[in-house]
Amino acid sequence: MSTLPITVSWPRNITDLAQLGRELHGYAQSGAGPMAHVLAVLSVTAVWKHAWSIPGSVIWNVLAGALFSPAYATLLLTMLTTIGSVFASLLSAPMAPFLTKMFPKALNMTRSALEGQSDEDAKSSAWVRLSILRLIGIVPWSGINIACGVCGVPILDCVLGTFIGALPWTAVTCQIGDILQTVASNPSPNPQSVQSLLASREIIMKLVFLTVISLAPILGRDHLRAWVSSPASYAPVSQNAANDERVSRWAWVKEWRGKIHMPSRPRSRAREAFQKELNVLIREKNESLPM
Repeated sequence: MSTLPITVSWPRNITDLAQLGRELHGYAQSGAGPMAHVLAVLSVTAVWKHAWSIPGSVIWNVLAGALFSPAYATLLLTMLTTIGSVFASLLSAPMAPFLTKMFPKALNMTRSALEGQSDEDAKSSAWVRLSILRLIGIVPWSGINIACGVCGVPILDCVLGTFIGALPWTAVTCQIGDILQTVASNPSPNPQSVQSLLASREIIMKLVFLTVISLAPILGRDHLRAWVSSPASYAPVSQNAANDERVSRWAWVKEWRGKIHMPSRPRSRAREAFQKELNVLIREKNESLPM
């Protein structure tokens, strides 16, 4: 960042972000060299942030949408996000023994979601399940990167799953940057002109596209979660668990039935001994009586 001719080191609010976007846009449009310089800084910082799970990478998505065309910015930032996520997985792999001891339950759940729990689940590739996990957002992005490295997910599956999972959100943020750049490039003191600009067909189509892309993973979250969870694979497990519970419950009943009947045996023996003594007393009494 220090190599760029900008006055804002890192944006802290919307005003700083707009100022940074104007300065970078003016510098990038001044020639091929400045454009390559901006691309290099953008690429290095974006990969670095994803590799070390540093917050703020979404700002680069918005800036890329303001500097380049939405399609080019989406593909570029999706590739950079994929590279950074793969680096994050590779960096977390040596820490697998430590992380497994610290977070065993979370890693087991993620491993079962990535690998499946039956032969039918294994038919679906890991990159498919990884893409679904990233789309529905049930696990934080950095957590998935670390889990892939700890669980030993193949690099190709990480690349495909991350690229597909990051594409919708990157498209949304880059489109936001393009809309902001369109509004900012047409300044006017008259609010009516800004309103007419926002009501233009191009902006409306972009807003509709943003709505569809952003709501698609949310509306299909239940179906995607069901695909990842694979309820059919849990049916044999639940049935076996029910059978085991029934057997253990019957064994418990038999055990307590034996415990309940055990005290009755000494009681019956005491009753027999008492009856014998009573019979002896009666016999002796009868013998002592005169005939």
